[in-house]
Amino acid sequence: MKRLATAMLLCGAWVGTAAASDLQDGLEGRWRGAWVLTRVETYADCAGLHTNNRVNGNLVDGRGRFRFAAGELAKIVSVDLKRSRLDLDIKLTEPNLVSHTEGPFTLFSEANCQIELQVEVPRSAVSGKNLPAVESLLQPVLLRFASVDEARQSRAWNRRKRAAYPPDYDRTLARYAAWKAQRTNDAVQARLDQARDETARLTDRITSDPDYLRGFAAGVEAMKESDPGGCSQLVGLDLAAFEKPPAQQAASANDAQSRADRGRRDGRRLVLGLEMLRRLPACFVEVPRVDDGTASSGN
Repeated sequence: MKRLATAMLLCGAWVGTAAASDLQDGLEGRWRGAWVLTRVETYADCAGLHTNNRVNGNLVDGRGRFRFAAGELAKIVSVDLKRSRLDLDIKLTEPNLVSHTEGPFTLFSEANCQIELQVEVPRSAVSGKNLPAVESLLQPVLLRFASVDEARQSRAWNRRKRAAYPPDYDRTLARYAAWKAQRTNDAVQARLDQARDETARLTDRITSDPDYLRGFAAGVEAMKESDPGGCSQLVGLDLAAFEKPPAQQAASANDAQSRADRGRRDGRRLVLGLEMLRRLPACFVEVPRVDDGTASSGN
């Protein structure tokens, strides 16, 4: 009897899976790639990922940064039927103007907005392969159209357009470019000054101890085989913190190996410092001029 019950359970699970698969195919054939107008408000972050919007009837729970009124024109990208939920990934046709702050500037960019509508579906509708019942749950949520032109002719279209960029935004971009270039040059100069100071300290610290010199030579040779990278890597590198010894190792610097290790670190840091002094001057960038003349040429 146990084997029979197990077989019946497995059979029921297989039938349920097959039913869901058939229903999935039917929904995809009718909805994937379709043009739609939303009939409920929706929410999206417009940050490159789909924002979840849970739908129950005509009630929507969404936590996206931006709210979109009903009547938004969109295209269905994917359809995914689950045991008690239908997920529809839609991409809004009209982009959204998104702002972010960098330093003293508020910058804007156009962003595509993507939404995942998570529609609650009774399990009985899925197990019964009831396509009309599932589609009836979409009626309060979406209006489907055969083409984008047909959708745009509908009175339900909200006709939203991307917000305009602020007045004189080109000038803001020019000032931002000059500000960012100057910040780059300030960072390059700071690393150049640090490399100069640290390299001077290293040369003063070199000793004639044979163990130290043995390690120092090994560090120099090892560093010659490495590439510290381009400008962004060099500017982000803190030479003072490069290969700092562990606290416990620094506390016992009396044996030969400890002296050799210190020499190796100093050798590597000296080569790196000299390489930074050689390469960093080429990392300065030209600072664009703006109309008010507040920006000057780069170093």
